[in-house]
Parts: sequence; structure tokens; C-alpha cells
Amino acid sequence: MIGFYYPTKASPTNTWEPSVDPVWPDSQPADYPHNLASETAGGTLYVQKLGVKRRRFLLSFELMPTADVTTAEAFFDAVQKQGEKFEYDDGQGGLHTVRWMSGFDFPKNRPGLHSGGIELRKE
Repeated sequence: MIGFYYPTKASPTNTWEPSVDPVWPDSQPADYPHNLASETAGGTLYVQKLGVKRRRFLLSFELMPTADVTTAEAFFDAVQKQGEKFEYDDGQGGLHTVRWMSGFDFPKNRPGLHSGGIELRKE
């Protein structure tokens, strides 16, 4: 089971442990988001390396009970989106320090059930 712990799992002041796991397959893309690239008329590519490699976790949830969404929103408010780092337990033995990068959007798709997704950036 996955979990989100602010500021750390060892001493959390706020937690979110969803009763449903994210939808599989999970996605953990990596990118160098701040590199600048340009191509000359002759086709030569120039890249100015400014960024560091960033790993992200893209988690999608389906049919999440309203109680989970309420707890998730309280956690979202505690970490203030990108403002605070927290720990994410991926349920597979990995504990990652991350920031919440996406907005909060878990619309109802059935009475009492919500679906939505979040993006986390590994620090």
C-alpha cells in the first residue's frame, strides 16, 4: 500500500494513505527540463546544459472514495503544492523525497467515487 507523509515517514504531521492503489502501469519518466537547444540552418544542433535530471512519478487513481479525496486535499493543503517536500512510499519498498507538482483535481465520476491523478517530482 502506498503512502504520503509530511514532512517524513518517521515523524509525520500529516499523512495520506489511500485505500486504493494507483492504476497500473505506473509511470516514472525522467527529463532534463532546463536544457536549451537550437538548430542552425545547416542542421547543427547546439545544446546548452543548464538542468539536472529530474525523475517524476505520475499516479492515476480510479474509483477513490470521497473520504480518501478529503484526506488527500488536506494533505495537498499541508504541502502547499510545490512549497514543501514530503516522503512518498511507493508500496514496493521505496521511500522517495518528492514535491507535489500538479494541481488538485479529483472529480466525481460515480456517486461517492472520484478519479484523478497527481504528479510528483523526486528531489
